Amino acid sequence: MYKFEKYNFRVFTLLFALMALIFGFNYEFIGMGISVVLGTLLTFSYQGVQIDPKANRYMKYDRFLWLRIGQWMPLSTPCYVTIVRINLSNRRTMASPMVLPEGKKGAKSFKVNLVVDGKERFIPICRGEIEKMIPEALRLGEILNLRVLDYTTHEKKWIS
Repeated sequence: MYKFEKYNFRVFTLLFALMALIFGFNYEFIGMGISVVLGTLLTFSYQGVQIDPKANRYMKYDRFLWLRIGQWMPLSTPCYVTIVRINLSNRRTMASPMVLPEGKKGAKSFKVNLVVDGKERFIPICRGEIEKMIPEALRLGEILNLRVLDYTTHEKKWIS
């Protein structure tokens, strides 16, 4: 069984904290309590993926404390694992808040994909810095008994 989970900051957490303050100043304790509970729930937010090769299925999910939202999907035949480079720019809408380096037009992020032989073509697994994505891709390749393709350079070489 393969499992990857990453903390996910949500802007709604700050919104619920602000609402709790506003409700508190107006002595609306029920609204304040609801905002605190929802803000606390969103503070412990994780996104993840689970792959069960024996049952031939995978699940992408969001987890808030112990509550997991997601469903199992059938897994098409996996072909290989790939690491790809994503060029981020300040004009593009990004999935997660990132601060671009001073004086640079864009930043680089890296993504691990599981390439499958099916209509979805690939399943995005995780995203982050290259130092963390290479070991994660190798771990996924080892668990699923697949080769890993480094697609981050012009050479595009197999690393396992």
